[in-house]
Amino acid sequence: MGKMWLLLMLLAPLAGAAAALYLGDGRLRLVRLASLVATLAALLFAALIVTNYQTPTARTAGEPFGSDPDFAIRMPWLIYSQSEQTAPTTVYLELGVDGLSVWLIGLTALLMVPAVLISWETITDRPAAYYALLLSLETAMLGVFCAMDAVLFYVFFEFTLLPLFFLIGLWGGPRKRYAAKKFFIYTLAGSIISLVGLVGVILTLRDAGQPLTFSLTELAFRAGKTPIDAALQNWLFLALFIGLAVKVPLFPFHTWLPLAHVEAPTAGSVLLAGVLLKLGTYGFLRLALPLLPAACLQIGQPLVALLAVIGILYGSLCALAQDDIKKLVAYSSVAHLGFCMLGLFALNAEGMSGALLQMVNHGLSTGLLFLLVGMIYDRYHTRSMKELGGLAQRLPLLSFFMVVTCLASVGLPGLNGFVGEVLCLFGMYAVHPAYAVWGAVGIVLGAWYLMTLLQRVFFGPLREPAHGDEVVTDMNRRELAAVVPLVVFCVWIGVYPKPFLGAMKPEITALAERLAETARQLQAPSTSAGE
Repeated sequence: MGKMWLLLMLLAPLAGAAAALYLGDGRLRLVRLASLVATLAALLFAALIVTNYQTPTARTAGEPFGSDPDFAIRMPWLIYSQSEQTAPTTVYLELGVDGLSVWLIGLTALLMVPAVLISWETITDRPAAYYALLLSLETAMLGVFCAMDAVLFYVFFEFTLLPLFFLIGLWGGPRKRYAAKKFFIYTLAGSIISLVGLVGVILTLRDAGQPLTFSLTELAFRAGKTPIDAALQNWLFLALFIGLAVKVPLFPFHTWLPLAHVEAPTAGSVLLAGVLLKLGTYGFLRLALPLLPAACLQIGQPLVALLAVIGILYGSLCALAQDDIKKLVAYSSVAHLGFCMLGLFALNAEGMSGALLQMVNHGLSTGLLFLLVGMIYDRYHTRSMKELGGLAQRLPLLSFFMVVTCLASVGLPGLNGFVGEVLCLFGMYAVHPAYAVWGAVGIVLGAWYLMTLLQRVFFGPLREPAHGDEVVTDMNRRELAAVVPLVVFCVWIGVYPKPFLGAMKPEITALAERLAETARQLQAPSTSAGE
């Protein structure tokens, strides 16, 4: 039954996209309802998967990292044979869920509902195409997290570019075309370089006389059994690193992101921050760390940790300098993703657990920030902090949720951001204390720019731009339905993170053990030479 849930979760948005196109622009209400039903159906199946997910210790005790995932589906997809005497090379439609992906699947399905709801009244131009692209994007994002085959992973990974390119380019702001082109060129160029690295890994891990395997679980098993030469690993890692660093984005590969955020429609910004940026961090976790552990230790850790700290500080200082609320949140996204990368390349269980949890936290809190900023823009048609002030008097509900979301993003104890950031910093402190200290400075800067945002826009004397005879009202039921579930998860993770950390623990622990064993092997030759 679980396999059926997985397939239905992926197919429900595609069915909704087809329904939206079939209904056409003339039946706007039905297009909206069909899109909402499709996202709710995908959320239902994702909830069934998350709640019925079994950790590896419950399935088969003692399995190494790379063991078979839960809800596994494996069907031949592409078959190629050079001759009848050789075994064919097969690309499988291989899907599954494990501790690295289960919460990211849930996050993706959850964020799609507010993405549809926030578009309800704002998208009136070509709505059928808009919702079809939005739902196609959902299938692509879910596919990345479910894919257990390298080719399938890359297909879904690249397919996410197309819907977002059109969403930004057709429904974005004044500079939408330039933003869409820059987003597409940057991410596609990086992805092509990563493809070279991934192909190199697949070819290197091929067993003599056997056909190629593209299974990520099998590749992880082979990489643990017969590791790739350390020097070759470094080159393969650098190729993977370029594309994934652009996708995160990691400083200095981030320049496409603020513009894409600012010009994208609100739903596009929510999904870009909430899910699409996680494809880069997830790619490091799924591909680089298990397949190239020596390179991650030798060049990945010092390189990524340094760039992550620079990104945290740079993103925070840029956010402080902004007058546009959406641009401030965009730069805060650069800073907060630095924490994810800092924890990830601590390469220990604490740091990697914090990084994976912080991916979910960032999706919730930053997705919420973009939702709320979009609601302000819908009312006043401006995002300038110079034109807004004292909105708590006019919009008390919206202001309340903005305060809670900013505190979650800052990392206030009792809210979700605290748990993830602390684990990331603890993990890095055990390896490089100086990087952890500089990362902590980023938390202080984050409090500075977010509290400045709250003080300037929501408190003090009421200041509103001219809005004619239009009556500005507080949040309606549709907007509350979009926001409240995300706030509930922000509080839940902050108060009781055990279920979230527990689901990822077996895979994270096994991966940490592989990295620790690799570190011992790398130190052994130098120790022997010293003796």
